[in-house]
Amino acid sequence: MKLLDQITLPRFFAVPIFLALMLKSGADAFFEVNSVKYLYFFLLLFGVFFLRTGRGFERPHMQPSEGDMQSRLWVFVVVYFTFLTMVMMVHNGSPQMIFKIVSPFIYFGLLVAARDRSMAFGIALGALLNVVANAATLPFEFGWVYWGAVHTFKGFYLFKTDLAYSLTTSLLIFAAWCRFRMTPILIAVTLGVVAMVVLANSRMNYLTLGIVLVFIAYRNGTRLTSMIMALLMLVVTGVIVAVLWDSKQFLSFDMSNMGGFTQGRDRIVGVLFKYGLATYSPMELLFGRGLYADLMIYIEHVSDGMAHGAHNDYLFQLVTQGVTGLVLNITGWVLAYRIAVSNGRRHWARGLIFTAFLIYLVQAFSVVVSAFALKTWPLATVLALVYASPDTEEDLKEVAEKANDRKRKPTAVSLV
Repeated sequence: MKLLDQITLPRFFAVPIFLALMLKSGADAFFEVNSVKYLYFFLLLFGVFFLRTGRGFERPHMQPSEGDMQSRLWVFVVVYFTFLTMVMMVHNGSPQMIFKIVSPFIYFGLLVAARDRSMAFGIALGALLNVVANAATLPFEFGWVYWGAVHTFKGFYLFKTDLAYSLTTSLLIFAAWCRFRMTPILIAVTLGVVAMVVLANSRMNYLTLGIVLVFIAYRNGTRLTSMIMALLMLVVTGVIVAVLWDSKQFLSFDMSNMGGFTQGRDRIVGVLFKYGLATYSPMELLFGRGLYADLMIYIEHVSDGMAHGAHNDYLFQLVTQGVTGLVLNITGWVLAYRIAVSNGRRHWARGLIFTAFLIYLVQAFSVVVSAFALKTWPLATVLALVYASPDTEEDLKEVAEKANDRKRKPTAVSLV
């Protein structure tokens, strides 16, 4: 399938929502700036309203179950927001943090409400622009930051980890829109993303990027044995490099100091378990101690008095919101997933949603993701892309051809 055949330009009433999708990565990068945060949501709301009005309030064909699930999503947003507000009132927190936690579900709900054929192209174009715009800052000091003694690349994002995660998810989104075919544009985007993630020196994102690259290779027909051999070669090469060169001189990987290598995460986890969860009452395990509980526990029980976040999303949700908050968060993603696949199976997206959730869940081991839009919105965007992109005739034809190839696959014939 040619890329040009996949391009669906927006009609005049879909331009605002199309523009919002193109600007998404910029909104993610500067989401902590209040004006950016609220202006972007205003653009989303205006885009949906303008689109629906431009269509003369014509509702497209919708399965009853699909509409019912969308209603459940908005009811869930109200319930989740109310729960977090009660946690804030009883313990601690802030309206901004609550808004950020529920924002991916609002974002996804608005995109589903927009329901325009040009959304898939807008999402893909936004991912491409994110890669190109960050690469354009490579020659300039603005795009770099000193992380300790190491000069690392951060693009136009606030932190290098955020940049690396954004680029990784952008690569997955653009590759999905290209139907994972290694076109010259996709190859160039892939090489650019790999280079920038390495320069960012965001260690967990080496793993998440590796997951995306393996998935793209798998979708292009690379055999599992070939990928395993390539992985073994990389591991052997890494071991040789670690032996021959001082790891402290190679991207600041100080393997001799576990605390330095994990950037204190092992100590943070120990403190939150020892002085946090281990001391919680049944009610606190159920509802948590407030949205700033992880910071307060660390400040109260560690002599250096430095504030450190949980740096682990599972631990963060349990400490701050308890089991109830964790269950509500999972429920929201289950609802979003069910809506994404409610229009029928997407053969072209085989394995895409699983891969998107996998890199999100892996990232959650080293940073808090649920409280930051630039971590949660990419996952919601992948779900929206699947929702907005039904199989084309060529997609179905390709599936049929592969099925026929498997049937025609020669079997061993005995010569006796």
